[in-house]
Parts: sequence; C-alpha cells; structure tokens
Amino acid sequence: MKITYDLEHLPERRNGAKESEEVAAIKVFMAGQQKNMCFEYDTPAEAKRRYDTVRNFRLTHKLQEVFDLYRKDQCIYILRTKKKGTPRQGTR
Repeated sequence: MKITYDLEHLPERRNGAKESEEVAAIKVFMAGQQKNMCFEYDTPAEAKRRYDTVRNFRLTHKLQEVFDLYRKDQCIYILRTKKKGTPRQGTR
C-alpha cells in the first residue's frame, strides 16, 4: 500500500451517484397504476446482486408499506401493496 500526503492535484469529486435503472423504473412504477412488475436478468447471480440494490432503495426510502419484492431464479418481482400518500378509506 502506498500513502501520499499534500497532493498538488486532486481528482474531481463525483457528486451524487447515478441512479440505477431498477430504481428509475420503480419510481415510474410507483407513479403509475400497475399492480406488479418484473426485472429479468441473464443469470441468477446478477439478479441477486441487483436485488440488493432494490432492497436497499426500499429500506432507505422507507417504502416497505408501498411495495414488496422477492427474487426467484433470475427474476426480481415487485408487487404494489398500496399507493404512497393515499389516505385510508373511512377515516377522517
């Protein structure tokens, strides 16, 4: 390992990570009326890796009550549980 101090030129910082295709698709899904969706990958290993990304997005944004997800083989399934921000019927 090499450690260097007082560098003359620092690389530019990357502000904000790029949003994954799955997260962008889930945002569109949540804005729409579809009941479910599926991401299909070439291999189960890739699906497992991408499942972690979607699960972390769900936990970070506290969307556990809005949609559910599970993985089977090389697919990730997203199921709408309720529309976010929709008040429950019969309550005031």
